[in-house]
Amino acid sequence: MFRNVCAIVIAILLTTSVYAEPLASAKAYGKACEHTDGYLRDTQSGDRNSMALVKNVNAKRKEKYTKIASKKGVTVDQVAMRAAQKLINKAPQYACK
Repeated sequence: MFRNVCAIVIAILLTTSVYAEPLASAKAYGKACEHTDGYLRDTQSGDRNSMALVKNVNAKRKEKYTKIASKKGVTVDQVAMRAAQKLINKAPQYACK
């Protein structure tokens, strides 16, 4: 059941986000990375655009993680960490070092 929850999280994050294109670009240019806690990290703290993108994406992720956790009776951290595992396994080059 928890695996299904995570699959839903990944699908939501990757297909419905209005931030998908800018996020892919930020990751490709090393401006953002995926952390093991399920949230993005800004790797270039002086870049206001990447900072804003990371903040917005993380807010959307937390909102979605919270909804899923509430529906499934698990913690937000459990949903977030499972989503992180999926994202990092899918694209390890974008994991935070």
